Amino acid sequence: MKWIPRFSLAFALIFSLTIGMASAQDAPFTVQAAEELRPAITALHTALYGTAPTFVDADADLLATNDRTVLPSGFIGVPPHFLPNAFFVTRSENAEKFVDFAVSPDGQQALIDAGFLPASVTIVDQTGKTVEIPQPVRRVITPYSIATYLVYGVGAADRLVAGGYLGARDPIGAARMEAIDPRFPELSQYVMTQREINVEEVAKLMPDVIFASARSAWLDAIAELGIPVVLFQGESPELLKESMLLVGQVFGPNAAVHAAAWVDYYDGIFSRVVEKTNDLTDSERPRVLLVGENALRVISGDMYQTDIIAAAGGQSVSAALTGFWNDVNLEQVVLWNPDVIVIVPYGSVTTETITGSAEWQVISAVQNGRVYKMPSWVAPWDAPVPDSALGIIWLAQKLFPDRVDLQCSAEAVTFFKTFYGYDLPQDDITAVCGAS
Repeated sequence: MKWIPRFSLAFALIFSLTIGMASAQDAPFTVQAAEELRPAITALHTALYGTAPTFVDADADLLATNDRTVLPSGFIGVPPHFLPNAFFVTRSENAEKFVDFAVSPDGQQALIDAGFLPASVTIVDQTGKTVEIPQPVRRVITPYSIATYLVYGVGAADRLVAGGYLGARDPIGAARMEAIDPRFPELSQYVMTQREINVEEVAKLMPDVIFASARSAWLDAIAELGIPVVLFQGESPELLKESMLLVGQVFGPNAAVHAAAWVDYYDGIFSRVVEKTNDLTDSERPRVLLVGENALRVISGDMYQTDIIAAAGGQSVSAALTGFWNDVNLEQVVLWNPDVIVIVPYGSVTTETITGSAEWQVISAVQNGRVYKMPSWVAPWDAPVPDSALGIIWLAQKLFPDRVDLQCSAEAVTFFKTFYGYDLPQDDITAVCGAS
């Protein structure tokens, strides 16, 4: 039988299931599964259809397994997991509705009721706070824009009811985000930043959990609502990976496996790029200045962008600074005299802002034509978001085009297919990856 490819985000965006039993006639498919998986599958099937499934020993419409070797050659993505160590391979369209149900909050609830999944999870967030979160999580808000993209990365976009969207505020970014998630205009309509939030709106949205930055100014006000709040401060590769795994825990087994898959992907990209520049001495590593929303606003050594520069084989000239964004003067930039200048993808600063300024002409990076604006598709590739794996590749190619064999455009297509469930237009991403 023809295998039907599945990507959890794409199906989640169109999935809408009202609790209640469908008729048995809606389930004309067979299931192949090991004996130990059959009780959980029976609980799911009974919750959706009111009947037990039809199990067979071979050639089933739906295969439940923990063996990844059965996935078709060329498979891209993360198969849908209904238990931490068990997933479905769909071989007939007749089984798609069931699989969608199995990885949905309603499916999680059926497995919780039957004792196969826990009724709550307890996590320790990145401030050391212990948070207990009842399962399943159906509604989440993400005032912390970084966390919004973590939710997409673990395949849980259908649980979002509102969020911040750094990188998708301009018309181009907004159009791209809406192509990925048609609900984007609805989800992004609220005022939600680290500095500002409407507590009454949050109460009306009735989220099961809130993902926020540890630096949010409104945490005390939100605490009065009694809603679980998970705090993030992912300003390093290790904290970013931990953030993804935390988000995966919150949403259950399917999301947890997506999170672990991203961590493996990120580690692979990171190690492959670092390996290409491991033998360089400090004097051979380009000195990089990364600037923010104005040309004299620069990163500190405490920020994730410093790690991106190091991973790509460079060294940040502003690494001795502390805190977060720092304002400097041009005299300091002249003293640093960077070999390369990188501009964040958000904000109004362009390469011409710097290269067209007479005052900046004394800088080596300007003289040698090495001023670049980091790209983004929706999320900014310099921020601690899943997409930053692409930022590492892009910057490494700019710094060492003869050493780094990973291709930004090819990796971007794979990344968005795997973690956003989205077929990225090849022409568009080639243009983005090639942008200076």
